[in-house]
Amino acid sequence: MAAQKVNTKWFRERLAERDMSMRRLAKLLKLDPSAVSLMLRGKRVMTASEATRISGLLTIPVTEVLAQAGVPIEEDARQMPVKAYCDARGALHPVTAKNPRRVGAPRDVPGAGLAVQVRAPELVTDGWVLFTGAFDPRPETMIDRLCVVDLKGSGHVVGTIKRGYDEDRFNLVPFTGATAVENITAKAAAPVLWIRPV
Repeated sequence: MAAQKVNTKWFRERLAERDMSMRRLAKLLKLDPSAVSLMLRGKRVMTASEATRISGLLTIPVTEVLAQAGVPIEEDARQMPVKAYCDARGALHPVTAKNPRRVGAPRDVPGAGLAVQVRAPELVTDGWVLFTGAFDPRPETMIDRLCVVDLKGSGHVVGTIKRGYDEDRFNLVPFTGATAVENITAKAAAPVLWIRPV
């Protein structure tokens, strides 16, 4: 396989800005140091998961990490309709407008994702937009993640899923700071991938 055009100098500069060695980056990524060295020299392809983790560690947009790793990025954002909003309790409601407002979404939000706006004037997060991935019918895979949770027979809530007290039950801490809900049954969950403050 031909080497990718990776901007190795850019990655080294970003690591130096954070006083982080390549060996330390490898440890945080749970990869062998040689794998990271090969990846940042274009001899090994960077996966989307690795790019996302590097983005978080270096506090740089994932699209920039991918661009510097030699992955062509045509555009940084696309437009998505806001199809739902959450209230002060974190409960989701459908947007009933015939032509819902469209917002710029990060390029790596999947097409099956959802744009949800916070509509709660009493909260500091009022107006923020959350972008999710697709719903996964295994909510247990989303423990300790912020998600839109499909509560069995009770609608949807934005919150962090925690383990419940009984088998196949979960506790839910609403994103809005509302009181946690204990021992719920969740049908599915969609992880929040991006949050765009206003």
